[in-house]
Amino acid sequence: MWAVAMAGYVFAVTCRSSLSATGIEAAHHFNTTSTSLSMFLYLQLFVYAIMQIPAGVLLDRFGARKLIATGGLFMAVGQAMMAIAPVTALAIVGRGIVGMGDAMTFISVIRLVSAWFPFRQVPLMNQITSMLGGMGQIISIYPFVWLLGLTNWQVAFLSLTGVGVCIASAVLMGVRDDPNQTGRHHERPQGGLRAALNGLRAALKTPGTFCGFWVHATTWFSINMMNQLWGFPFLLAVEHYSRAQASAYLAIGMVINVAWAFIMGRVAGLHPIHGRAAIVYTTVGAQMICWTILLLTPGPHPTWFMVLLLLAMSSGGPASNIAFDFARDTNSPANLGAATGFANTGGFLSSAIVFLGVGLLLDAQGATSPSLYTDHAMRMAVLIQYPLWILGLTAFTIMLPKTIRILRERFHR
Repeated sequence: MWAVAMAGYVFAVTCRSSLSATGIEAAHHFNTTSTSLSMFLYLQLFVYAIMQIPAGVLLDRFGARKLIATGGLFMAVGQAMMAIAPVTALAIVGRGIVGMGDAMTFISVIRLVSAWFPFRQVPLMNQITSMLGGMGQIISIYPFVWLLGLTNWQVAFLSLTGVGVCIASAVLMGVRDDPNQTGRHHERPQGGLRAALNGLRAALKTPGTFCGFWVHATTWFSINMMNQLWGFPFLLAVEHYSRAQASAYLAIGMVINVAWAFIMGRVAGLHPIHGRAAIVYTTVGAQMICWTILLLTPGPHPTWFMVLLLLAMSSGGPASNIAFDFARDTNSPANLGAATGFANTGGFLSSAIVFLGVGLLLDAQGATSPSLYTDHAMRMAVLIQYPLWILGLTAFTIMLPKTIRILRERFHR
């Protein structure tokens, strides 16, 4: 069940990051500015973020199988629009549809993990799920870019459409929502929409839901910024990397992500109270320190320092999954979809702000096209990260004591 659902999540990450290594090609293909290029991902992530709560409510009502399959079909349609769009506006709408499908996928796979695996294995399995989803990033960097170079824009994106339809069909035929089901029929909770809304209200009244939101909003956006759009331009302008070196650097981050996922999943499972908080503070602190050193010193930087930066940034992905541990362990199972969806909103809202903020700051400096992305312009643009780090850590610190009290009551019964 998990493996088939994982195919849907890997496809979602591939679609989400399909503009990562092709950002410069997209700027030339649509003849657009930095801000307009940001809008591709800004709209996708904004739609993803605002869809998380509705998707969580739908997940509680209709089950993971239907949501993963529907999400795959939405993403297939969005990629088809990207392929054939004659104007930028239509392509941006396509990315928004990709965001809608993406929003339904990850939280549904997380729900399947909670249903099919023993309680103590769930934190580690959540990390493994997120980690293996990173294969979608590698697919977008290498096979997808290879196909784009071998054929053209239309063929490359239409190929993703075909893959999405196949995966959605496999999920519909092969997945059951929990081990107690004798077939693929999902038992809907009683009470209809009113019960679903009551479940959402209950999730929003739980401190652990908001604690998870701020964990996700604070830990993840830095590596997301680099992987999804601005990593290539930044590495080329500031570190003077070649495209091959930049691809390898970001791909190595996916490998590092694997190690962090196992370590953090183990710590979160064995030390569910103080271990999780320590992971969040260590991850965000390391990112802030490494970025500060990078921005205050001239480039290109030595290899050992760039490895440290990659270690710090890559820890953000696994650390963001701690959000789902907080949400799961402080909410009732009936509200898990809504709680997980709300927590998952955090990182996508902060990432959307960073994506658009970098583009706006580049345009404000006159860097309106890839050929004008200079060292100074890129350094100034990525400063948008610091207000979000400060806000997120402050809010997490405020919500943590109440969440810890609930966790202690649960684990010390």
